[in-house]
Amino acid sequence: MSDKDHSSGALVEYSIQLQHEYEWRTSVASRKEKGQFFTPPEVCQFMASLFAGEFPQSFRLLDPGAGVGSLTAAVCDRVLAAAGHREIELHVFENDPGVLPLLHQVIRRCCQSLRDAGHTASYVVHEQDFILDAASTVLGERSLFDTADYGQFDAVIMNPPYFKLNKDSGYAQVMQEVVHGQPNIYAFFLAAGAELLRAEGRLVAITPRSFCNGLYFRGFRRWFSERMGLDHIHLFESRTDTFRGVLQESVVSLWHKLGHSAKTIAVSTSYGRNVLGSNVERVLPAEAVIDNTAGDFVIRIAGSHEDSAVVRVVEAWPRRFADLDLRISTGPVVAFRAREFLLPEIDGPDTAPLLSVFNVRPFETRWPATHKKQSNAFKVCPESKRLLLASQNYVLLRRFSAKEERRRLTASWFLGSESEWPFVAIENHLNYIYHAKRELTIDEVFGLAAFFNSALLDRYFRTISGNTQVNATEIRSMPMPDLDAISRIGQCVRNLAPFDLPVVEQLVLRELGVARALEDHLLDGAS
Repeated sequence: MSDKDHSSGALVEYSIQLQHEYEWRTSVASRKEKGQFFTPPEVCQFMASLFAGEFPQSFRLLDPGAGVGSLTAAVCDRVLAAAGHREIELHVFENDPGVLPLLHQVIRRCCQSLRDAGHTASYVVHEQDFILDAASTVLGERSLFDTADYGQFDAVIMNPPYFKLNKDSGYAQVMQEVVHGQPNIYAFFLAAGAELLRAEGRLVAITPRSFCNGLYFRGFRRWFSERMGLDHIHLFESRTDTFRGVLQESVVSLWHKLGHSAKTIAVSTSYGRNVLGSNVERVLPAEAVIDNTAGDFVIRIAGSHEDSAVVRVVEAWPRRFADLDLRISTGPVVAFRAREFLLPEIDGPDTAPLLSVFNVRPFETRWPATHKKQSNAFKVCPESKRLLLASQNYVLLRRFSAKEERRRLTASWFLGSESEWPFVAIENHLNYIYHAKRELTIDEVFGLAAFFNSALLDRYFRTISGNTQVNATEIRSMPMPDLDAISRIGQCVRNLAPFDLPVVEQLVLRELGVARALEDHLLDGAS
């Protein structure tokens, strides 16, 4: 059987049987609390296949946070399917007492199967926390790990746990040189795995997509990119089919310990778990996947030729959002902290309209809101002034989208000239856009709303973000056309009555000079 063929997966099947036993006697809630999301067998096999051709005659494999050992089993299945003798040393880490007996069974079965096939195989099950127990507690040294204890590994494969950490937690203190702010445990596993690799060693991981962009993971991306080179990234476009309970898109990524930088990166996508049967793969120049122009090492996942064309169009624009003296801020009203100022409706001159996510639709701000739990007004008094904004022209942008919504970006506006009140209150589930030095013109407001509502920008945003949240940080660094072009779009849009969305889409694409073939594709998807 060739290295490209997929093995029958007997060892993976055995591990999945034991996994089901564990799942049967534990609750979803208890597993979620531990950040425990087991890898489906199809994904295990795909991840192991990324090591094709990377099995030297003698090699050491690390699987941190191993669970029942399905990923290690998938690698062993690949070795059994390959030609030639191997000397294999398996190291797996797991600290869940409920899983450990099953892990021992799986790893014993793996080693016995390898020996029966003529390979030399040994293993160590480390019954300890991979980060707290294995990581060096001496901070500031060259390595996070004392490699004398564990040695260096030729390959690392992982499905790390997934949960947020308090910045004062023991994990965060051990790894403070790598990740700052409110980190997620999976980033620590990636960093630790990288430290334990030999030069040119390979790491395969399945994680949420959130590390690819954004402020929280910027420090980690910079640290990681100094040590690791990206070779392949695979996107599971469904948030629910791969891991139920994880609200972000998941990615599998293949990295090598830097000795050289990859000139090309493979990008592939699939919709659900059947990654082996529905994988669409392209090889792109590294600069088409990694945007390091601002030193942030943002990873863009363009899942199709059309997505790549969108990226080229957007990143050819001459400016960034901040270059245009545009600013974006999060609404200052946090409802549960400002309960004493919330009112059901406007009540005299000492009140102001309150805008929330319930008010914002594409090209439409519905106020008052009809949602029964939503307050519609805000008390104006000396104590509340810090939470109020002057009534002027703003573009309103939702910070969150529902999983089932077709568009990630939704924009409308607030026009000061149409307001009867001197102040407006904006809730923190909205971002608002304004000009740093003057008030936005009405043409600019309408143009920016059309721009952010466009299929073009929505598709671009999806290549850089797999989250349902629209972060102001991502908008600030986004490429932009000149404000003159935005104003021309706005002037045309204002003359539409009513707003015909396909017509607006076409106005945006024509003004921005998008090629006809891409325009047809975007308009077809927007209809």
